[in-house]
Amino acid sequence: MHDGLAALPLFNPDDERDPLPAAVLALREAVGRADALLIACPEYAHGVPGAFKNLLDWLVGSLEFPGKPVLLLNASARGSYHAQEALAEILGTMSAELLSAQPFPVALPAAGCTVEQVLASAERCAELRAALELLVPSPPTPLPQAGEGSEARLAGAAPP
Repeated sequence: MHDGLAALPLFNPDDERDPLPAAVLALREAVGRADALLIACPEYAHGVPGAFKNLLDWLVGSLEFPGKPVLLLNASARGSYHAQEALAEILGTMSAELLSAQPFPVALPAAGCTVEQVLASAERCAELRAALELLVPSPPTPLPQAGEGSEARLAGAAPP
């Protein structure tokens, strides 16, 4: 979770030169360290909120973002989709690797709901679990090691 959104200066391409503002460096370093990004962005006036678009603008010219796997999470009480469509377009332009053609839906019980209310719902937990599994696939089941009866199992014989 990136908590430096408010510290980012307004993007100006003329300012995208060394030395970059500390908040921009911290953002780019965090993105560079991440294996993938999960973006759950609210919709405001049928679009991407300005502060979040500003964050994305600071990543456009970075070396850390292109090719980064990204999963969009549409966590909404109203099923809004305008911002999600805009985000998909923006992220595609930025060379993100979108992990799903559509934003992953998580239907919130109501606007302003609490974490506890979301986690109290078996359906919401299942939606979140499915999203996280898409973001971080389970590792494959390892084959048995030699000496554990693997030769017999691989040959189709009954285990010892």
